[in-house]
Amino acid sequence: MNRYFLIFLFFLTVGCAKDDDLLTEVEVLSDKETVEELPRIPKNAIEIGRLNAVKKAYQMTDLVFTPLLPIEANHSTYNAGETYKGLIYSSVREIGTYVGSNVSFHTFMTAIHNPRSKIYTEKLDQSPYHGYNCKAYYGTVCSGLVSYALGISYGSYDFPTSELMDTVNAELIDSVHIADVLWNSQHVAMITNVYRNSKGQVKGVEISEAIQSGCVREKVLVSRFSSMMKSEYKQIYRYKDISDNIEYEPAPQFVAVLDETPVLFVYNDDLCPDKGDRACYRENEDVVINIMHDYKFLEVYKDEELILKIDPTLNRDMVLQNLTFGDYKARICYGENLVFSDFTTWKVVNMELIPDRSAGRLYFKSENAIPLKMSFTDIAGSRKSTDTELFRCTLTDEDRSRGYIEIPEELTKKSKPYIHFTFSTDYGKIQHSPINWFKY
Repeated sequence: MNRYFLIFLFFLTVGCAKDDDLLTEVEVLSDKETVEELPRIPKNAIEIGRLNAVKKAYQMTDLVFTPLLPIEANHSTYNAGETYKGLIYSSVREIGTYVGSNVSFHTFMTAIHNPRSKIYTEKLDQSPYHGYNCKAYYGTVCSGLVSYALGISYGSYDFPTSELMDTVNAELIDSVHIADVLWNSQHVAMITNVYRNSKGQVKGVEISEAIQSGCVREKVLVSRFSSMMKSEYKQIYRYKDISDNIEYEPAPQFVAVLDETPVLFVYNDDLCPDKGDRACYRENEDVVINIMHDYKFLEVYKDEELILKIDPTLNRDMVLQNLTFGDYKARICYGENLVFSDFTTWKVVNMELIPDRSAGRLYFKSENAIPLKMSFTDIAGSRKSTDTELFRCTLTDEDRSRGYIEIPEELTKKSKPYIHFTFSTDYGKIQHSPINWFKY
């Protein structure tokens, strides 16, 4: 049976930032002397872009969840039944399951609510995965938080070389603004609020970041911030095109930020895909439907047409194989009165990659997704700061119309032979399984 899960109670018990939640360490940051820079009613495109950056960062830092089973993360364990605030840290680049940018909060939270989902059963530091700076199946990293917030696709090594980043003089503390990026060669973070006195002088800042223990935000005094810029960070960067940061998808059912009102969400306690509801699967990838109790039969629909009616299995998990691309949903019939559950949904994505190394071309197409970007990596999806010359690209409309991209041989190397290619759908983004360029 479905049951009501009052997500807003978590916000009351764990806590959300309030509009007047200013620094409290010293008297100089009282409400009378200090104002927040964060605009509640943005006046122009730059302010809209900055506000969206803050909202998206707060989605990462303020997300509240309670695991049903233990989740092993990089340097901690999320215990069953305990409530946590802040998204899990896990470098999921091998499979591309970054929450926010690739996987929706809806999918992540419904996976958390499914005791047999991949967040509990799959560990990325164990076979068949390759375990680079990761354990949990879903999560993000420092550059993942900042990239999602700014609406870009950057690793931490990208900021110093990007033409889209202006350098901010770190010695002029009063010149910092919301959405500025704090950088060193191993870590990035973002300023999500600035506190100034009546003279415009910075008295403190709020920093949002993904660290090994999860996503957090912290308010710090200007004295400590100045010290951090000397010891922890090497540079401050400002995204030139912050006004382009227009995409923001509220998710108040799971994390209400700033002035958003928490919304009641009803979880499906009857069945759910093992990746979570509204998840993406590749063609020929097994889709496992986890069914939570006894039932009479399972119905599977493709593009609104009933295609399967299946009797129960012994372990209540239904493995659907060889599904072709399309939008799917399923429900169960249970009980003596033959009650139907709500539907759970997922998408099967067609993705085709055809390498032609002799011609220096990679052909691609999809019947129900948009080819988005590619990069050369190792098998685990890793690129180091020394790999900045290694080929990668975000596809243009011209590339998509042409159906291929040209790959210069001099921008490839055998130590990073794998192509990681991402496609975009209305359910989120999904990666093609890695392809070794040098085998073609």
